[in-house]
Amino acid sequence: MVQPMAKRSTKTQIGLALIALGTVMILANVSVVANFFATLDAQTIGAPAATALAVLQFMHNAVFDPAALLPFAAGILILFLAFAGVFSGLILLRDRTRAVENA
Repeated sequence: MVQPMAKRSTKTQIGLALIALGTVMILANVSVVANFFATLDAQTIGAPAATALAVLQFMHNAVFDPAALLPFAAGILILFLAFAGVFSGLILLRDRTRAVENA
């Protein structure tokens, strides 16, 4: 049964907004990761070697330039907030009108 938008409760609207925002943030992060792997020269040196070089470069930056880890940490925080938003939206959309049987 589809309800009109005006009859939905505020809790339902907030839940839907959180799910939509979290999904957009997750998809944006996926595109950033896909662009990173697209820039690797995997065709010339092979995928395992390109991945190993990317990991070594990341570890080199982590050891010698700790400030370079801030964008990486920010990406993890944004992804966590996106998943938390989707989870909170699902919690808000839960149907609480179910009767408890045998109570």
